[in-house]
Amino acid sequence: MGVETDRTRGLGMGALLRAQDFVVDAFARFPWLGWIGWLIFCVASLLRTDPRRFGSTFQAYLDAAHSFWAHRPIYDMSNLGEYLYWPVSLLVLGPLPALTPTVAAAIAMTISAAVLSIACVVFLRVFLPEKPARETLQIAGVLLLINIPAAWFNFKYVQAQVGMTAFMMLAAAAIARQRWSMASLWMFLSVITKPLSLVMLLLCGATQPKMRIGLTVALIAALVAPFAFADFHYVAGQYQTWFTKLQQLASVEPGQWPYQADFATMLDTFGIDLPHTAQTAVRLAAALFTLALVWRVARLGNAVVFAMAVTLFSGCYITLFGPRNEFLSFLVLTPALAALALTLLTRDGRDQRAWLLIAAVLVIGFHGALEVDRVLKPFLTFIVLGWLIRLTVEPQRWVALLQPEGISPTVKP
Repeated sequence: MGVETDRTRGLGMGALLRAQDFVVDAFARFPWLGWIGWLIFCVASLLRTDPRRFGSTFQAYLDAAHSFWAHRPIYDMSNLGEYLYWPVSLLVLGPLPALTPTVAAAIAMTISAAVLSIACVVFLRVFLPEKPARETLQIAGVLLLINIPAAWFNFKYVQAQVGMTAFMMLAAAAIARQRWSMASLWMFLSVITKPLSLVMLLLCGATQPKMRIGLTVALIAALVAPFAFADFHYVAGQYQTWFTKLQQLASVEPGQWPYQADFATMLDTFGIDLPHTAQTAVRLAAALFTLALVWRVARLGNAVVFAMAVTLFSGCYITLFGPRNEFLSFLVLTPALAALALTLLTRDGRDQRAWLLIAAVLVIGFHGALEVDRVLKPFLTFIVLGWLIRLTVEPQRWVALLQPEGISPTVKP
């Protein structure tokens, strides 16, 4: 019996390895396959741009922008949806509110796709310094292809999550190159696109002294910019309403917002109903623990390692403990996770850690039934977070993971 079991396992492992070799060989023979798939996805998304698809999200941005310029209330306190970000995010739309919604959405989607594509290329180049630029570009296409499931609904609804994630990756690449001012600029663009990236901004500010002045300026600029375009009392009132809106979101019961997927919905699915005070305590404790982990990595003094770690830990915190995280918001985590997997695969095509990470990215990215997403996505993210914590217990594991032989541990400007 034991011999048959071992033989079955051996056959299964052999089939798995052959499948992995087939995938690696396919992309080696057709290196631009990833970009072809990504471009087809982008064009298809653009062709399907329609208010019936993006009306519940992008139209809310446009409506809020019209309200801002007319000095009307931005935030609707009667429901949990509509516009949720701070006032400065409306300025990012620029002249788009003056266009028809379909044209505005198509332009916003095109810009988001372009910025994310560039960010993936720049991000990968940091972790594959031994590869020629052309080969890194080809691998970036694979990274984007893997992230189509995670990007699908973000493109469909023209979500700000795409731009926020792209700017976070560009900030991380600048950090790896020790270009602190440029990293602060990218973080500024990220937080004004969507304020959830404040998580990464605060982690960098707390652990990287050379970024503190730049990030402080970025945060102040984001807060005061709206006052330059509207009456002081009006903007101050909108900030007060926004804080009230955030408090409202923090007190939402799991399931009250059907699209929510985070630690609270996962526990609720398992029959554990945490009161609001306990949920808040968990979020605060997780924030301090995440800071401790990032601080531990920062003590290595390795900018490349820190760049990957802070991006991944930020993504894990935002998706698991951010306010009212949605099933489509895991895009903030999956590109960096896929980049880590592809970095490992370029050095060993049979690295099972890399294949498991890719499997996690795909499963987290795909949207199934809401009752499945609310538990499966955060559950898999917790597994990823557990692995990252294990790496951080001995921070040198990060160096061994990311640094190829014969390459300097830091990327020079």
